[in-house]
Amino acid sequence: MTIYELAERTNNTAYQILRELKLLERWKEVGEPILVGAAAYRLMISPDIDMEIYCEMPNASAGFEVLAQCVKHPNVIAAKYVDLLDTEDQGIYYQMKYRHDDGIEWKLDMWLMAHDHPGPCARDLVEPLKTALTDETRRSILEIKQQIGQTLGLKVPSIQVYEAVIDDNVRSFDQFLIWQAAHNASGLTRWKPESVRKND
Repeated sequence: MTIYELAERTNNTAYQILRELKLLERWKEVGEPILVGAAAYRLMISPDIDMEIYCEMPNASAGFEVLAQCVKHPNVIAAKYVDLLDTEDQGIYYQMKYRHDDGIEWKLDMWLMAHDHPGPCARDLVEPLKTALTDETRRSILEIKQQIGQTLGLKVPSIQVYEAVIDDNVRSFDQFLIWQAAHNASGLTRWKPESVRKND
């Protein structure tokens, strides 16, 4: 199986899970749900789905109703929330664990935030990153993410891979490790592709 085939299969499974849980439809009762992260860019390697939901005034109980419906599905094996409104994240975080029929456990991360959230927000990266991607950078990103996943104890925010490949021409896992050592970033980031920033 090629890296593209793996990514496409993982992406298709993600959308299947979203349909089974009717997750976008359920969150529409609360606010405006937006699929973000690797699923939005079709750069999926890991079994993780990310969403942001925007509303007038986030409150935990609204999300509980969504989770209450989803946990009725036999493949949902865990659910939790954390109120982080008073932190730099300024949102309410919900998580579900979903065990797919093939035995693989998926993590669904969902953030409920206000429409006027000051950012940075993942929604603001979706279109710029999709515009900046090429066949070459897509392949490099997928290969690096795959090797990160296969490296015990190594955890890297995907946005660092995107920045390294798209802005700094990193094309291999070894090159990425060198790049990361020189870019020891932490916390929230407002990064967007350099080509997009030049046109802003």
